[in-house]
Amino acid sequence: MDLDLLEARIEAGRFEGAAEAIESWFAAEARNAARGDVLRARYLRARLLADPDSARAELLSVAMDGSSRHGSRAWLRLAQLDLALDEPSRAAADLERLRSDHPRSAETVESWYWTARTFEARGLIDRACEAWQRAAAEGRRVGATETERLAEVASLGCAPGAPRFAIQVGAFSRRGPAEEMRGQLETAGFFSRVVEYDGLHRVRLGRFARREAAESLARRLRDAGFEPAVIPIVS
Repeated sequence: MDLDLLEARIEAGRFEGAAEAIESWFAAEARNAARGDVLRARYLRARLLADPDSARAELLSVAMDGSSRHGSRAWLRLAQLDLALDEPSRAAADLERLRSDHPRSAETVESWYWTARTFEARGLIDRACEAWQRAAAEGRRVGATETERLAEVASLGCAPGAPRFAIQVGAFSRRGPAEEMRGQLETAGFFSRVVEYDGLHRVRLGRFARREAAESLARRLRDAGFEPAVIPIVS
């Protein structure tokens, strides 16, 4: 099958038979194809792989190859996959590499929206808002209307007085146990703070504009053995 047609099918969301078609292309065409076409085909195959580890390995091989014009797309797809896997720090690194390797690509503009999502996933709402504003501005500058629209919708949660959420993993009458809990979180790779409120020392993580983003981090905390609760806070 022609790669142009196959890519059009995948981009349109018509996946039926696409996996078989790409494997047929590798069997019949890959040996004599140009390197750029092989890398393109590997990018398309990664889009179709159900196993996230296999998809990530395929995308990374394309992204790391400096000769591939699909490199920027592979870095962006890696970041989206890592976010879906609850790995926002790794996703942020993917996006930084995208901007470093492909500063003039269309994906670089879109990367600012996804960078905001990585900040949001870590509860860094102020930095997320800055990245959404940049994404909207970059989208307007180059005419990327979908990126501009997504960033402007997301940044509605940045308005003063908008709802905010945090994650609380403990409340103690004395500061010592609260600091001990904060230390346990830090050892596990989670940044937290101790907030004195209503006579208690509360151990909290992040500030979120969306409850869904807070719940995502709460799931990671539960997996690490903590007992988090998502709570509304005053912004």
